[in-house]
Amino acid sequence: MADTSERVTVRIPQDLLEKLKQIQDAGGTPTISDTIREGLERFVEMHLPPPNIKKVVVDLSRQDNRQLEEFVREGGSVSIDDAVRAAVREYIRVRLEHLGTARPRRDTEPVAAGEDASPP
Repeated sequence: MADTSERVTVRIPQDLLEKLKQIQDAGGTPTISDTIREGLERFVEMHLPPPNIKKVVVDLSRQDNRQLEEFVREGGSVSIDDAVRAAVREYIRVRLEHLGTARPRRDTEPVAAGEDASPP
């Protein structure tokens, strides 16, 4: 397969480079270029999602994130993203039920483990 990539030179501040190196070390990417490339791919996904999808960024406490990671490790969901999507979907469903405007669940919608819990 032919290499279709193009070299781009970018200057970044030293403190940002250090943070990228920390991410590289923690994430296991082989090079800083791979780390930057992965970051750019996520940036593009966030800003140019498919037309039927709206991305939402959620900041979680370390404790909440650890609990989600444990939930996924124990098989409660296939990924943290999937667990959060299921939780939001269920929260909205329950809230709409309380308002009397609930729509029936479609057969194609996944059901996550523990989805029967009521929202706070």
